[in-house]
Amino acid sequence: MNLFDLQNRKVVIAPAALLIPEFKEIWERDETEYKEIALAELSYVYFVSDYKSIYRSGISEGELHAVVAKDFLKDEAYEPCPQVRSAMTKYMMLQETPSMRLLTASLSTIDKLTDYLQHVDLSERDARDKPVYKPSDITNSLKSIGGIVESLHKVRAQVEKEQQSAASLRGQRTKGNREDPT
Repeated sequence: MNLFDLQNRKVVIAPAALLIPEFKEIWERDETEYKEIALAELSYVYFVSDYKSIYRSGISEGELHAVVAKDFLKDEAYEPCPQVRSAMTKYMMLQETPSMRLLTASLSTIDKLTDYLQHVDLSERDARDKPVYKPSDITNSLKSIGGIVESLHKVRAQVEKEQQSAASLRGQRTKGNREDPT
């Protein structure tokens, strides 16, 4: 979904996005002259919620909200209000496909696996003085990482293919530059 466009070096909201009630509410409640608050909040919605967001591809789920809030709202401790949370839910719902749900679950699992591997202490012992973590379990996990990454790339490619096919026209033709007002 194209929420934003760049015109004359300024970010502007796509007119079609303002037809969605949750986005319209954020836009209309901002009384500033240039809608700076609405643009910042909608940027937050986009960069936290869009599966193709540059922020989602490089930042763990646990850090994502704070980093995006700092960059766009200048407040790392920002907690989205009910309207912003509602817009995020709607945005995710509008772009979600079965493959996308799988991709989201996969990314979440990879974050958990990364945290696990970063916090493994091979010298940790249980009450019987036996290792809590077996080195063989860790090395087996490390061996499978290449396959996990490859599978993730396949799921991501499938999601992108679904998104492109949903936007394609009959007869394999492409849209002209004036066929879509967004």
